[in-house]
Amino acid sequence: MNTVDIHKKNKKFTAIAWALAALILAVTIPLNLIFSRLNINFDMTPNSLYTLTKTTTDYLDSLERQNIKVDVYFLMPMEEMEGELELLALYRTLLAYDEYECFNLIDFDPDTEPQLLKDLNPNNVYNLTERDFMFSYNGMVKRMPARLMYTYQTATDERGNEYVVNATFNAENYLTGAMKSVVDGVQPTVYFLEGHGETPLSSYTKLQTNFANYNYGVKALNLINADKVPDDACILVMAGPRNDITDDEFEKINAFLDKGGNLSLLMTPNDSEVSYTNISSLMARFCIGMDYNRIYETDSARHASNNKFTFMCDLMPASAEAETDLTGALIEDSGLIPYMPASRSFFSIFGSNYSTCNIDTLLETSTTAYGEPYGGAFEDPEPIEGQHMYLAMYSEDTLRKNAKLAVFGSAEFMTDQATDSNYFIVPLNLFLSTITWMYDSDINMNIANKEKTYDSLNINSEDAASGLIALFVAVPCVVALAGIIIWLRRKDA
Repeated sequence: MNTVDIHKKNKKFTAIAWALAALILAVTIPLNLIFSRLNINFDMTPNSLYTLTKTTTDYLDSLERQNIKVDVYFLMPMEEMEGELELLALYRTLLAYDEYECFNLIDFDPDTEPQLLKDLNPNNVYNLTERDFMFSYNGMVKRMPARLMYTYQTATDERGNEYVVNATFNAENYLTGAMKSVVDGVQPTVYFLEGHGETPLSSYTKLQTNFANYNYGVKALNLINADKVPDDACILVMAGPRNDITDDEFEKINAFLDKGGNLSLLMTPNDSEVSYTNISSLMARFCIGMDYNRIYETDSARHASNNKFTFMCDLMPASAEAETDLTGALIEDSGLIPYMPASRSFFSIFGSNYSTCNIDTLLETSTTAYGEPYGGAFEDPEPIEGQHMYLAMYSEDTLRKNAKLAVFGSAEFMTDQATDSNYFIVPLNLFLSTITWMYDSDINMNIANKEKTYDSLNINSEDAASGLIALFVAVPCVVALAGIIIWLRRKDA
């Protein structure tokens, strides 16, 4: 073969190579532009972090067929999320939802659009903050706080610095559940019983705001004039009753509990000679008893200045047998010290159903506290001293469709006047935790949370690092160099 033929062949192969390169560029560049223009993305994460599950897409499709549109207000402009890696999962998820007409996403900056924020929250009922969501449909409104979107597990290194060990993305279950909640018109109601000298509901306006933030309705209920506990009741609350309930009311409440209902009793000490026979019977069915006393603290370092009845107490960690933990998060916040106002105490009763009840203590006094006899119809009441006393407890009866009871020794920490003080933040938050434990207002769509995991390489040694460098850097360089040498040799041939 002569030199002219070799040069022609080289030019032919070179031309083919350039043509292939041009073809690749001609295809890939327009495709990238098209995908970018149409906002088309491919979810390459191991657990489909940015892709909606079939449960969600099926539900959204059903809303589309019914021509239902839910207004979803998001208190953050979407463009501010694009550059934040931490919010990438939420950003991509919202884009996926927004492809459906039924999900009418309205993102805005509450600082620059205060009127829209005021329209959403005219009476400051909702404690809205940046990145919160508000779902609205046909008069139903539901708040979804930003803190629910992600869950972080942290640890502390040897220097005391906290770092994230694991993170899960929870948004889809909450967002789809919130849509279903407002479309179905579901708002669980907490009923405050009246007619027994309870603290009036008007004294709890700030607590009602908290209930609204937790997506509960709040109403007063006089059971004497009602045939039964209303069907929309999720929890009954008695706050500081001065008189016992009637036998008829007992039967109505007991029937409600037999169906898996929930009851919260806040038994402020009462100096009158009244016996809470029926209320005590309700407690006894959950294996909890009540003392007729009023507690104060004898150690001046453990009570408020000049007020021994406002005293420090201790949050109790969940027992090893407990199926739920209502105090763990509050205990971790070591900056908060729990105080209780004048309170009575409770105790466990070893009834016949004790083994089927999940019982635990929430608040406990120190051994320096003193329980003086207070009220009741006992002739020779005994004081309690030198021992721990239970100020709050809970019980769940597994044989009564998991009916739940929470008891607190006072209702005074929930009043508007009390919430203005920093003393009672812990028992108030603990009470709200028992409400969520009794009845979760969020509709669970059973969509699994997704771990924020990405493909990664774990390099455990210097040899492994060197091997990876050789594989991903040196080898391609050698191949490229060999190609250049061959090309030069063929060019000069």
